[in-house]
Amino acid sequence: MSETAIIIPCYNESKRLNLSAFLSFLANNKTYHLFFVDDGSTDNTFKVLTELETKNSSQISILKNDKNLGKGETVRKGMLAAYNTNNFAQIGFLDADLSTPLTEFVVLTDFLKQHNKKAVFGSRLKRVGASIERSSLRHFVGRFFATLISWTIKIPFYDTQCGAKVFSSHVIPDIISTPFVSRWLFDVEIILRLKQLLGKEINFQLYEYPINEWKEVDGSKITWKDGLKIPLELIKIKVASKRN
Repeated sequence: MSETAIIIPCYNESKRLNLSAFLSFLANNKTYHLFFVDDGSTDNTFKVLTELETKNSSQISILKNDKNLGKGETVRKGMLAAYNTNNFAQIGFLDADLSTPLTEFVVLTDFLKQHNKKAVFGSRLKRVGASIERSSLRHFVGRFFATLISWTIKIPFYDTQCGAKVFSSHVIPDIISTPFVSRWLFDVEIILRLKQLLGKEINFQLYEYPINEWKEVDGSKITWKDGLKIPLELIKIKVASKRN
């Protein structure tokens, strides 16, 4: 029986999916199961994924949205599907381009288990000894928005948007019970839901882990226009969180 599920949202990823990397990882990590969720792709993504599933159906599951719903809802549906199997002690998600390597996800999961955390979030902290390959412009823009997000959620997060996060299955119902307000700032909503669930314990139960390797991959679905919408998205998230 698998122990950890990784949700991998996919939208027009047919040319970016490193199939050999996924298969090699599963061959060496028998307690992991991958849930690929195709978010209504218009290319051959779903075909590529179904062919991948045939090569290791015991550790790979494929889901498909009939239309494009956005990364947030795609991740939520994948987490819900994994949780409903009752097979996983940990459930998390990772970007399809493997900008954060699968090996780093294992590090996050091991930390969560060893330290009995409810959630561990990867953080792209540039530091000596780490390989974080990110353009200077994206780094500085990212720092600006990260500061804006921290002010909004009133938690001193360094990097809410790193695409590698893992959770104890116990908290999954509380963070995915209702759809997210934002299509791609859902990570912020997850933190606010955890904050509501854990209260002051969030400082001990949620951990931001500095990953050792991250590489920027061309083809991001987030545009500069999306970046300009961040303040409005944060207001929508804040209003929604106060209703709950």
